[in-house]
Amino acid sequence: MKGRNVVIVGAGVVGVASAAALALQGHRVTVVDASTGPAEVCSRANAGILAVGHASAWAGPSAIGSMLRAIAHREPGVRVTKYADPALWSWGARFLCHCTASAHARNTYKLQRLSRMSREVTRDLAIRLGLDDLVRHEGGLYLFQNEDQFREHAASVRGGNADLHGGMVVLDRASLIEREPALALAADKLAGGIYSPIDSVGDCHQFTCQAAEVLARDHAVTFRFDTRVTGFTRHGGTITGVETDQGEVKADAVVLATGVETSNLTRALGFAPHIYPVKGYSGTWTILDPSRIPRLPFVDETELLAVARYDGRLRVTAFAEFAGSHDLSLPEARLDALRDYVARLFGKAVDPDSAQFWTGQRPSTPAGPPYLGRVRKCDNLWINAGHGQLGWTMAAGCGALIAQALTNGATELQEVSSTASWLDPI
Repeated sequence: MKGRNVVIVGAGVVGVASAAALALQGHRVTVVDASTGPAEVCSRANAGILAVGHASAWAGPSAIGSMLRAIAHREPGVRVTKYADPALWSWGARFLCHCTASAHARNTYKLQRLSRMSREVTRDLAIRLGLDDLVRHEGGLYLFQNEDQFREHAASVRGGNADLHGGMVVLDRASLIEREPALALAADKLAGGIYSPIDSVGDCHQFTCQAAEVLARDHAVTFRFDTRVTGFTRHGGTITGVETDQGEVKADAVVLATGVETSNLTRALGFAPHIYPVKGYSGTWTILDPSRIPRLPFVDETELLAVARYDGRLRVTAFAEFAGSHDLSLPEARLDALRDYVARLFGKAVDPDSAQFWTGQRPSTPAGPPYLGRVRKCDNLWINAGHGQLGWTMAAGCGALIAQALTNGATELQEVSSTASWLDPI
């Protein structure tokens, strides 16, 4: 059914991508957000990589050892700093249930399908909105400083499922430098790498903000910022309005694209999605010598950092920290780790005094895939949340699937959502 009044709660990249998909399907869309503008929370300063080649479920057989080392402060890139958090232990118990080989394979397959579809939808959406110059579809790199680690991943690519690996190419050190000459100064640190032709890169915040402008101007999407949702108006099993501190917004359907805030909104409705805020950090530097900064985005698989460049800036992101739902501090130890990495790999190619630091909370489900579908208790309430570190990667695809399901019930992909007793998943 077309032409419905759809209210989307959340104006991050997932909410704005959902608004675009619904508006292009002919619906009247209102986006409500407590922030002053789009993409001010988790979408504000993330890596900016559409990391299709990195779309793998975190929960798996190797994750148990990783979490134990993190608790002992011996795992690079992973930290646990708030142990007395009931939400973490509840989430962690469910995470462990997905650490079997079969569950990891199943959840990774979902993420791969979502990410691949979404990359193409992102390309098409950018063209339709006139924003195709904001995203580069040239591929990405996965780098290894450890020889054994490189051999293990190379063997996995060479002997793995071609459908999942998407044409990935294993590169020895010389081939890696030939592919990306700007890595030559770091050649002595690198064992090799993997090139993923299906990755893309772009400033998520810039794309989301400009998409919101185009949607408001050309597609009659209404954005209501500085508006905090306080509840929902219900008539039986139907949501008839979204209650806010600025008054009620009438709705024929509601989509929650609310990340880590989702369970706070839904508890009053009788369910609470298991979405934990996994804290990450980023630093952004002004580039002084572009010839020494890789054009291709990359993930350093040994030190667990992501690196990208756009608009004369270098963005480096790192860490997965379990610090609870309210910790948005910027400890100097975390920032020093980012500074040290940039100094070691790029030296004077960036302005060290230009660094701007940020922290955000990745909304992570225990299984890995997001919650995507209709809430069983409410016939017109939809959820699109829990994308973890792949929010920018999967936003456009998940928005398209929600729009397809809400409009006609049929979707391009099926069985890609995390499952839950309260959800009719896509």
